[in-house]
Amino acid sequence: MISLNERLLVISARGREPSRKFVGYLEAWVSIIGNILLFIFKFLFGIALNSIALIADAFHSLSDVLTSVVVLAGFMVGGKPADKEHPFGHGRVEQIATLVIAFLLAFVAYELGRSSIGRMLSPQPVKYSFWVVVFLVLSTIFKEWMARFSIYLGKKIDSSALIADAWHHRSDAVASFLVAVGLVVISLGRFAYLDGVLGLGVVLLLIWVVYDLARSASSFLIGEAPAEEFEIKIRNEILSIPGVLNYHDIRFHDYQNHKVLSLHVEVQHNLTAKEAHRIALEVQDKLKKNIGESVDVTVHIDPYGERED
Repeated sequence: MISLNERLLVISARGREPSRKFVGYLEAWVSIIGNILLFIFKFLFGIALNSIALIADAFHSLSDVLTSVVVLAGFMVGGKPADKEHPFGHGRVEQIATLVIAFLLAFVAYELGRSSIGRMLSPQPVKYSFWVVVFLVLSTIFKEWMARFSIYLGKKIDSSALIADAWHHRSDAVASFLVAVGLVVISLGRFAYLDGVLGLGVVLLLIWVVYDLARSASSFLIGEAPAEEFEIKIRNEILSIPGVLNYHDIRFHDYQNHKVLSLHVEVQHNLTAKEAHRIALEVQDKLKKNIGESVDVTVHIDPYGERED
């Protein structure tokens, strides 16, 4: 049977690069179905073993379903074409979805931390099952695969929302592994409070992920300067065109699936309007060709060498 990764490669090989919406939907539905199944099994096992860590881990997996629904909604809205009210499209909805994911993670961290502290202060006997431990190890492997799959798709379409979802998967993988270790240790008849201690370890991981996701998404929405590598590439492309003396005032706006670049290029002041316009079009066409067709490029011509009053 062909894998999902191979399917994407086949689509690309046929000359049809998968759309952002297709990739986003693929990641979201794989996550939703997988996490619903994990939640059901973890919750039932948690009740059977009386393990607060396992029950919390079950709801951690359920929260992954919610974040994947947010991703699905983000791509559904973000994929809408530009309209009168939003002339640059709706791509930044993906960043809003990333912020929502961060807030959901913060809520999960709070609830998990509260439950873990309660279990540390009042340890309770936890039953042991070899097959539940095996299931948790397999769950860890599966969740790590989901994380890597989400990162792969996120990098493929440059989506922070998918990479954010990947971190949620990875934190769940770590949580499942810690719970498995805790069950083994507690089965030895010691350290009953370890159930809560390991839960707090997961909380610390979640807090760091929340901070990183919220910081990156907020920075993008506020507006970031282009990366140094991007500016160097633009500089090399512009200055390679005959007739261009220099450039300045680069403005770059990223709307996720639509980008806008404007700049001023300096040319000799004695050029005709037709010659100056030709240079501007050449700069525009070369930049679009080399930095991406999804970028709208606007070039302003400034005469150089003429005294300004």
